Amino acid sequence: MMPHRSYRRVSPEVRKAAVEQVIALTGKLRSESEACRVVAEQIGVHTNSVRNWVRAAEGPSLERLDATALRRKVALLQQQLAAAAEMNRTLADTLNESRRQT
Repeated sequence: MMPHRSYRRVSPEVRKAAVEQVIALTGKLRSESEACRVVAEQIGVHTNSVRNWVRAAEGPSLERLDATALRRKVALLQQQLAAAAEMNRTLADTLNESRRQT
């Protein structure tokens, strides 16, 4: 049987301050992970807790989109690119044809 874990409650104000501190330290340290580790040690929580707070504050990003959504987005962009390329070829052909006629 696993021992019972006791999790410390962290107020929203402390979480917000921790996120701000991570953002401030990220430019000064080697990485965001190191900044999360430093802040986590200061306030006595696990590094992953701080990392999760930072991710939640950032909102959704491309890295967190699922693979299916990314494939759909790529397919749509490829279709748009193909349509734009075809339109470009048509316009170039029309321009070349009008130059030949003059």
